[in-house]
Amino acid sequence: MLQRGRLLLKLQRLLPLLLLATVDAVPAADKDDLRVTDYFVTHESNDPFYALAKIDNRISLHVREVVTAGREHAATADGKVLLLLHGGTVPGYVAFDSSNENCSLMRYLARAGWDTFALDFQGFGLSTRPKIMDDPAAFPGSKAPMRLDVTIRDAERAADFITNLRGVTKIHVLGWSQGASLEGPAYAIRHPERVAKLVLFAGTDNLAQSAEQKAKTASEREAQKVGSSAPELKAWAGLGTKAEFVVQSCFDAYSAAHLASDPKSAELGGKFRFPTGRWVDLNSPGPIFDASRITVPTLLIRGDADTFATHEGNRELLGRLSSQNKQLIEIPNAGHFLQIEKARTQLFEAVKTFLDARQ
Repeated sequence: MLQRGRLLLKLQRLLPLLLLATVDAVPAADKDDLRVTDYFVTHESNDPFYALAKIDNRISLHVREVVTAGREHAATADGKVLLLLHGGTVPGYVAFDSSNENCSLMRYLARAGWDTFALDFQGFGLSTRPKIMDDPAAFPGSKAPMRLDVTIRDAERAADFITNLRGVTKIHVLGWSQGASLEGPAYAIRHPERVAKLVLFAGTDNLAQSAEQKAKTASEREAQKVGSSAPELKAWAGLGTKAEFVVQSCFDAYSAAHLASDPKSAELGGKFRFPTGRWVDLNSPGPIFDASRITVPTLLIRGDADTFATHEGNRELLGRLSSQNKQLIEIPNAGHFLQIEKARTQLFEAVKTFLDARQ
């Protein structure tokens, strides 16, 4: 028994090293005092597509880190480590780390002393795109890829990587849009002991649609498997982001980065692709998640014109949370894509204030 105990202790000590050994780190373009690193984390996907197509399920998850020089190791002492989870079509590093300095939530928080990490879920950005995304018709037996049971494991893998990289036991989590409606809440419910604070930005636990409409959308997205769209402001209007809200230079930077993230965007005539599995879960007939099981300090934040994260829905969600520390902030003259809108500074400051505050 003593020998077995020593062996287990050795394995526990080796585990962080084994997790990090399966990672490629690529320094990205630094910005003044910031250090930007792109990590490519080896992972085994549980998406049924791989077994159905008899394809190796070993994939790579892209995790971008933005931190001020010298803070790479200081985060261990104060625990100021944040994982950001993206929405339904925009990859993590595109959503949160715009090349336009004034539109990057990650760079704002990094300069405020936070070590920030943005994950691209499978099928998005620089993470592995399954072959079904190239030709959905070639895999008629496959369901829409990247359902929540797949992407939550992506989030768990990223969180394991980050906690071992930084030597912390807890991280802070911010989800936007679908990330605030699916993986962010799911991770906090599954692992409350590993979440210091939770920010749900432009999210919901129940779409403001009829059961019939949700069933119709879920069926359409299941059949579609892979969606495509162009970065156009008119597509955002339905989510409450009006043209007059948007900072044009922020939108231009976002648009260029989003198209560059998909190697087939030129071939598709200026469109990007996204897997539609998460949309199926988003349109579940009942609540998307059980808010009463969220116990960690939680901030809900939305633009007042957001039609996805509605006022009524967020007020009701706030009441269902079991968190002792919970807040709802609504930013005026703002929509769903607040991080590239004129009111973005209010978003950035609200997130920083909540994260920095003592519980």
